[in-house]
Amino acid sequence: MHNEDKEILYSDFKSLGSVMSSVLQNPVLRQGLKKASLFKFWSKIAGKKFEKYSKPESITSSNVLVVACANAAVSSELTMFKQDILKKVKTYANPLGLEIEDINFSHKIWKSQEKQGIEEYKEPENPYKKDLTGFNPEETELDPKEVEAIKKSVDNNTFATPEQRKKMFDAIILDLKIQKYNKERKNSNP
Repeated sequence: MHNEDKEILYSDFKSLGSVMSSVLQNPVLRQGLKKASLFKFWSKIAGKKFEKYSKPESITSSNVLVVACANAAVSSELTMFKQDILKKVKTYANPLGLEIEDINFSHKIWKSQEKQGIEEYKEPENPYKKDLTGFNPEETELDPKEVEAIKKSVDNNTFATPEQRKKMFDAIILDLKIQKYNKERKNSNP
């Protein structure tokens, strides 16, 4: 028998198309592929700053995307922009046939960084940060008219949720109190 006469058996191997077709007919596997596809887009959704410090973990039966975060700071910051992130998630999820109604950011489910090969997230150092030893925000008074003007300005930002507007207002007021404290301290210690 010549080499060209030998029959090669491939142990019942089907074409790739038929294998994929049978995989896609299984609802559990099809749903898993959809989730995996969505999760691959996380770096585009979360952005460069958070792609290493957050990771989608699952989608609950009530269509909530569960995202593990490296620590509470990452979880808080992502939560501040939850509505924007949810819109981005939906632009990727909807074409895949996935419904995402909400997002839950949790640092409690973050797996150890050694296992993931990820360094610990640290807030960047602020080179402009002043020494605030002795600073107490309750002891620093601001002009009530200025505070009211800031409140009106923040409340007019319709792009933010009420929770985000409150956080913005609190951050602005705290920053103004810090500025006033530092100015008073500088003037008393020339």
